[in-house]
Amino acid sequence: MTAPALLRPLEIIATMRGIGGWLDDAEAELLLAAAAYVTRGEGARTFVEIGSYQGRSTVVLGAALRALSPQSRLYAIDPHEGTVGSADQRLNHGAPTFEAFLANIEAAGVSKLVEPVRSLSYETEWSGPIDLLFVDGLHDRLNVERDYRHFAPFLASSAVVLFHDYANYYPGVVAFVDELVANEGWAVAARAASMIMLHRP
Repeated sequence: MTAPALLRPLEIIATMRGIGGWLDDAEAELLLAAAAYVTRGEGARTFVEIGSYQGRSTVVLGAALRALSPQSRLYAIDPHEGTVGSADQRLNHGAPTFEAFLANIEAAGVSKLVEPVRSLSYETEWSGPIDLLFVDGLHDRLNVERDYRHFAPFLASSAVVLFHDYANYYPGVVAFVDELVANEGWAVAARAASMIMLHRP
């Protein structure tokens, strides 16, 4: 008999810690909470992650779907060229990350729920509704806004949006998110470290 897929946050976070990246435990817990909030009720959900790197956050979201909504899918969008940082401060160029990403989601047992999209966000063709959008690509104002605007027309009315690195060391992220809250009908649902979750009240 196959054991049921249970949501085990401590186990998921322990797995996450073994993967390269910058998501901390509190931020991972908020991702899990957001996934649980979005998947309540019936029906498949669509998650979109912009910026996957080696799969640290991908594994967190994928594990949540495996336990709570295995018919749902996470689209993990990243060119995997190894470039991280902020275009208006400093970009760091490392080795390509796609092979490490694939190995990590396979080892974590979430590869069947994840659709890797090896592309820049704004060059990704899209058509269906999105229930959760996680923006964690480059952290300057131009790129954060471009990431969000490309997918905003597809956000479901009950969708949530999360931004990573909402912190004073990336002022472009802060400025853009604050404008969404002030002018575009979004409200802050929760925060954890540099992660912020928005919803439409």
